[in-house]
Amino acid sequence: MKSTFRNLTFCLFAAACMAGIAGLTACGGKTAEEKIAQQVTENVHALTSDERPLAQTNAKAFFEKEFPVQTKDGSLTKERGSFLECRPSDSNFNGLVTCKGLVPQLAGGFKEITRYCGYRKELVGCSDEDTVAK
Repeated sequence: MKSTFRNLTFCLFAAACMAGIAGLTACGGKTAEEKIAQQVTENVHALTSDERPLAQTNAKAFFEKEFPVQTKDGSLTKERGSFLECRPSDSNFNGLVTCKGLVPQLAGGFKEITRYCGYRKELVGCSDEDTVAK
């Protein structure tokens, strides 16, 4: 009885391993050219190691600048915003990526806003629209 149970357990384990291996090879079956072609048809662009720092530099320049805020006595002063993140998965082939940050409000407090920042050398800065002027 014990040997039958062991054989059955071994067979089930072997079948599970084979199914797992088959699943892994099926997922990784695409060539690099096929993956790139899929990204192009889906209009998705994965940022390279050179593009990601450019996007973050542009986002930090926008979000971490000084913004005017009003003090309790009514006078104006300046306060810096805060860069949160850029989402490289939200990029497409237009050279802009979605970035978020906190911007101080005139009456006090902070507001999270989204800007589209350039990740190519020819696109400097951030925009409130996900389009590139031609």
